Amino acid sequence: MDKKILIITGDMTGLYREQIDYPDIEILKFPVVVEGKEYRESDEYTAQWLNEKYLKEKVVAKSSSIVKGELIEIVEKNKDKYDLIIHVMMSSVMSAATLAIGKNVKEMYENTIPIINIDSRQVMAGIGNVLLGVIDIIKKTNNTDDIVKLSQEVVQNTFSYFAISDLNYLYRGGRIGKAKALMGSVLRITPIIGLMGDDKEGQFVPLGKGRTFKHVNSLIIELIKAKMAEKSATVIKRLNIVGFGDNKEAFSDFEEKLKTLPCDNFIIGKADFVSAVHSGPKTYTVAITI
Repeated sequence: MDKKILIITGDMTGLYREQIDYPDIEILKFPVVVEGKEYRESDEYTAQWLNEKYLKEKVVAKSSSIVKGELIEIVEKNKDKYDLIIHVMMSSVMSAATLAIGKNVKEMYENTIPIINIDSRQVMAGIGNVLLGVIDIIKKTNNTDDIVKLSQEVVQNTFSYFAISDLNYLYRGGRIGKAKALMGSVLRITPIIGLMGDDKEGQFVPLGKGRTFKHVNSLIIELIKAKMAEKSATVIKRLNIVGFGDNKEAFSDFEEKLKTLPCDNFIIGKADFVSAVHSGPKTYTVAITI
């Protein structure tokens, strides 16, 4: 018997809704607090809006975990319509609270509807890659054990690379330590950091640095090629590149360099409002699944 499966995820996927080829999906919006006032992503409140406030007003912004009551509301209204719920979450290392909420809600409904919590071990475009990988899986099988096993393989084979001009945004959001934040600003370099799906720690890791964005772009291409060689992969299954709109020349150069890589599914994704909290202006990122 075919199972009706609902997917729940947050609004930090690096994807536009039309890029998600699955009808049964609910998207939770992460709260973003700017100078003490809470916002949610909308046509008005976007990544560009926040980056402009960063540059012009030097505001301080933070994001919060998903709201438990909102997750419960989604499960409650759908529990009788579906046979299974899959919750694709941002990295538990980056938001332990989100994972704790997911686990708690799963326990609340364990006698009502099964819920699978998938820790993407990613942020931004990496979450989107895992989400699309999970959708590929459930289009082929509705066996719960297979879904869990194959989803973990997607997670472990998803890798994200970030060119970030100012690490202080990550520091303010509690994503990295002060020493690492100061390193980039003092040396006036552009660091390359990564989230590697096969890294047991699940932390941001330093991968290199460059004096110019074009140099950084070339370095990321070499890092991707090295990862493909390490995994004996001849083709990238899915690639999602996301830029925040204020570093167009560097982003365009990056896009062209990435197009030289063998790839089955090349996506130019969306800069999410909540992602801008931690990335700041001039950032761009690419996530690959191999």
